[in-house]
Amino acid sequence: MILKLIGCILIVGSSTIMGYTIANKYAKRPEELRALQAALQMLESEIIFSVNPLPDAFERISKYVPKNIHKLFAHSAYLLKQRTGITAQEAWSISVHQTREEMHLEKEDREILISFGNSLGCSDREQQLKNIHLACSKLALEEKKAEKLREKNEKLYKNLGVLGGILVALIFI
Repeated sequence: MILKLIGCILIVGSSTIMGYTIANKYAKRPEELRALQAALQMLESEIIFSVNPLPDAFERISKYVPKNIHKLFAHSAYLLKQRTGITAQEAWSISVHQTREEMHLEKEDREILISFGNSLGCSDREQQLKNIHLACSKLALEEKKAEKLREKNEKLYKNLGVLGGILVALIFI
């Protein structure tokens, strides 16, 4: 009897953790999209008011953004400072791909970031600013979609994890 009780507690606990883990992804994505927009606005300020090279701008921005976003900008800055002949576009693209597992972004979000990176370092100041505005507006649209998904799915997966675990535990009893 005690073994059944312990087994039921483990089943309910593990399914609850799974549900909360999935729900966490839906909660984190809008936060990261907002942080990316803020980081791009910081980059815009660096372009307008500062005459620092792109690696220095990336490095400065990485100090003021959350951990996952920090890795994206810090890795881009690191690649550019190595002076191996890598372009800003390539450094940004590599960084987006390398941080995809740590971030809660979807494929569409990463495509926006890669598209943004395609004009890094190869256009004038005005074009860079237009590209930043475009990327921010696209990220804002994705943020609204992500917020709707969060509202719809976060509670669902939390409850599904708990109730699914209870159901499986009841079946075993």
